[in-house]
Amino acid sequence: MKLPIEIFMHIFELLLYQGKLKPKYLRVCKLFYDVVMPMLYRSPRLKASNFFAFVETISNNKSIGSYIRQLDLSYIIQTGKNAYVAKLLKRSSKSLEIFVAPQTSFGLGPLIALKNCVSLRVLDLRLVSETLNLEELFSSIRNSTNLTHLSFPRSSIEINNFESISWPLKLSFLRISGGISDDFLRHSNFPSTLTSLEFTHCPYITDLGLRHILYQYGPNLKSIKVQYPMPGLTKDTLDSVFQFCPNLITLEIAVDYISSSFFDKENLGFLDYPRPLKNLYINSSGMLGTTTKLDPIDLALAINEDRLPLLKNISCTAKLGWDPKSESVGYIVDELDERNGGLYIGY
Repeated sequence: MKLPIEIFMHIFELLLYQGKLKPKYLRVCKLFYDVVMPMLYRSPRLKASNFFAFVETISNNKSIGSYIRQLDLSYIIQTGKNAYVAKLLKRSSKSLEIFVAPQTSFGLGPLIALKNCVSLRVLDLRLVSETLNLEELFSSIRNSTNLTHLSFPRSSIEINNFESISWPLKLSFLRISGGISDDFLRHSNFPSTLTSLEFTHCPYITDLGLRHILYQYGPNLKSIKVQYPMPGLTKDTLDSVFQFCPNLITLEIAVDYISSSFFDKENLGFLDYPRPLKNLYINSSGMLGTTTKLDPIDLALAINEDRLPLLKNISCTAKLGWDPKSESVGYIVDELDERNGGLYIGY
């Protein structure tokens, strides 16, 4: 081999990025084996058909676990496999940076194994289908000082002592879902590093809880996402989101929780600097009354009067009832096109 090893590594990295890096390269020579092996196991593609074989391989060769940086188990839907998940977490604990939990329970075994994942940056539990004790979860990630992204499970969450929660000091993204209540939002001391917040499937959160957390941490937030359904919210809960969160760059909401005055000056016109919002996503449940709730002319006026001077990309559902051929929609399209952005109406 006359070429420097860095050249081979760069080539293999390109093949890995393109999905063309194959196990056959391991058989070329010892150098290729040493370079390719960590790359192949860096982010394994796991599904039901190869999951158990992968677990067996990791169990028989413990050194392989040190190569794993990303573990995505979102395609694993078997129930009662906590022992396998715990084993994978234990074997990859020193190097694991991103973990997506499977569509099953996440019991005591995996929670204990999480304690040793000190390099973890992303913990995604949104697919976990059974009740999770939140106090035990926070105890498990106490040593994960590099954690920046945390997604709660989609189902019920048990917690009794809000004051005992110790948030990761570097947390910037939080996805709230499941049995979280207004009390949790009001009594938890969220980290000041939080810049992105998502809410989805939270049946117990009301206007009071949502507005409290936006009032407390809104100025720090760059991104907010509120998905339907949120049955505790009223039809105009999010009208004041721009007042609470003046520095938003990305906003995703459902039209069910805003009124026709969402783009009015009373909500958008109070800043003494250009509003930084660039990306706006508007969804809808399609329920009766939502198709006439938001008129494109209101958005066109907001753009024309420089209330949204940096807005570049808009994506909305056809359930809003916007006519692509209307004058208001045409104006919005032209303005966004001049900003090298665009309007997308999905079906």
